[in-house]
Amino acid sequence: MELGNLNNAIFFILPLFLLFIFFLGMKKREKILAYLEISHKKFIYIIKGIFLFLGALLIVVALLSPQKQLNNEQVEVKGLNIYALIDTSRSMLTEDVYPNRLEMTKKVLDTIVTKLKGDRIGFIPFSDSAYVQMPLTDDYGIIKNYINALDSNLISGGGTQLYQALKLAEKSFEEIKSPNKTVIILSDGGDFDKQSLDFIKEHKINVYTVGIGTTSGSIIPDYKNGNKVGFIKDKSGSAVISKLNSDFLKQISQEGNGKYYEVNNLQNNTTKFITDIANLDRKNNREESVKQYRKYYQIPLGIGIIFILLGYFIREVKKDEK
Repeated sequence: MELGNLNNAIFFILPLFLLFIFFLGMKKREKILAYLEISHKKFIYIIKGIFLFLGALLIVVALLSPQKQLNNEQVEVKGLNIYALIDTSRSMLTEDVYPNRLEMTKKVLDTIVTKLKGDRIGFIPFSDSAYVQMPLTDDYGIIKNYINALDSNLISGGGTQLYQALKLAEKSFEEIKSPNKTVIILSDGGDFDKQSLDFIKEHKINVYTVGIGTTSGSIIPDYKNGNKVGFIKDKSGSAVISKLNSDFLKQISQEGNGKYYEVNNLQNNTTKFITDIANLDRKNNREESVKQYRKYYQIPLGIGIIFILLGYFIREVKKDEK
């Protein structure tokens, strides 16, 4: 026997609170009856409280979903293996899209993840270097936590090492012997990178690029301890202007047999991207073990309701005095 929903354990505070309030009321009742010189049977009131407490306690136990595992069933799942390569360089803080490019990237990721069914996705942030923030998973419940954790401070520096991120994705695909290699690059494009283009072509990676920003661009804000202190300047003291390099992102997607999409305040191709991804051929067939359970929440729920009804209707029988 095990509990399927331990998150509801917090509700155990309710029966305890009910018990506390009940005994406070009992003491107040005794004082009033003593003042009025009315006799009563204290144990009846105590039994009433115990029944109500046990009823509330059993209902909380039912909320924990007691269950017993019967067996494991092997289910075939069809889905893609997708790595999202997320640009977290300082240029992604540019505010030519609201509120900035990185926050817009997080919104796009969140929209993509909510539409995935059976696909596994992983995150690789990149800047001056890259690392696997979240390995491939189909547990969509935990993914939002990783999206919220994305920040320009994850990796120091302001460069754009897309090549390192591609190498990490390729290594992961090879380790699991993935029949398909799909990569989504969310970036403002950075500088032209021939090494990344050659790597994509050599390893036959399917690449879809999402350009975040505008071609007119804007200045890059400078932050210290989370506070904006000005703007990033070049050696001559002029503010650095960051522009969306859509040409490079289009070239990458072309080499990777994918497509280019653009997201800014004037257009958002996220829906088109989701549709295109949904129509891809799912070559990755894998078996997953699904646990079968027998639920027993009805038992404590039923007994709990009976206890509450008994506690509600139990009354002290008084005889008329003549």
